[in-house]
Amino acid sequence: MQESKIVFGKWETAALLINALNVQVFLNFPRTMAERGGTAGWILAAYISVLAFLLFLLISRLYSRFEGKDLLDLGEYIGGSAGRIIVGIIILIHITFIISIILREFAEDMKVISLPASPISFVILFFLSGMIAGAYAGIEAIVRFHAFIVPIILAGYLIIIGGVAPYYNISNIMPILGNGAYAIFGSGFFRISSFSGLIALFLLFPFIKTGKNFKSAGSLAIGISSGVLITSALTFLLVFPYPSAIEGFLPIFQLARLINYGRFFQRVESIFVMIWAIAALLYLSMGFFLIVYVFSKTFRLEYYRPLIIPMAIIVFAISLWPKNLMSAIAMETVYFRSAAWAVTFGMTLLLLLVAGAMKKRNHRKEGDRK
Repeated sequence: MQESKIVFGKWETAALLINALNVQVFLNFPRTMAERGGTAGWILAAYISVLAFLLFLLISRLYSRFEGKDLLDLGEYIGGSAGRIIVGIIILIHITFIISIILREFAEDMKVISLPASPISFVILFFLSGMIAGAYAGIEAIVRFHAFIVPIILAGYLIIIGGVAPYYNISNIMPILGNGAYAIFGSGFFRISSFSGLIALFLLFPFIKTGKNFKSAGSLAIGISSGVLITSALTFLLVFPYPSAIEGFLPIFQLARLINYGRFFQRVESIFVMIWAIAALLYLSMGFFLIVYVFSKTFRLEYYRPLIIPMAIIVFAISLWPKNLMSAIAMETVYFRSAAWAVTFGMTLLLLLVAGAMKKRNHRKEGDRK
């Protein structure tokens, strides 16, 4: 593929990952943390952030022996073409499911906020057209656009978080351990799936080239994303007391609606809608490109663009499976966000450990021959 000649820098890669990890903040992440941890939802967000960073450090150390190889390359190293195909199919199912469900969530939310009279299929096609355009433009255009837009999205987010400061109530986060230590540090472990967007980094390693950029971009993205995830959960709980916090729709949108500073600084939720739509299109475009890219590489196809329209039809069809918004949210939060860690972290670690053992064994055999 032509894209294999493209090389991304540290910030460009980090910007793509930051949006991939933080797009859930504009959906329901703060409310999910409140559901799981109660008044300690922000501590749960901090806990999974630390876990994700430690796991990433371990993965980056193991990856140092396979610089420039993505997960498909590791699968091929271990099991040849069969290994590559098996890993590719797992990743395809993983990414196609979450992109389709989040597409449905964004479309449903847009329908509620701005397009109440439009049929859901029309709103989905609005987002899908942007995804198709992004896939045709290619990964270079998608990543460069992330590098420019992500700082603007972060600035808009900070305006919202800072704008609701007068509504903070410290008593809302008491008791400090919320639903209990087990809900945070025990079963809360599985919420590490909130960092499942890191799979994009493991698939784009050939575009990053160096292990140094891989580690620094991943660390920067996790650091900034952790700050966003923690502050979103903390701010939401400081403003909306538990248990009423778990009843809200689009938590950050609800926060934005509270901001009112005189006659000239009102209706800040319009900023939210703008950055929300941009973040959604960027995330969905990136995810959709990965679908066609992984498919083409899995089955050794020379060109990926002929796959765009067929894959778009598949994504569109899957996005219509949920009966309504609540069904889509349940699919994402209850199922995907509880199990996605098995692919992003579990499979990646397994591939690296097996490939590392094979490489060590091969070196030992070569040494014995000499």
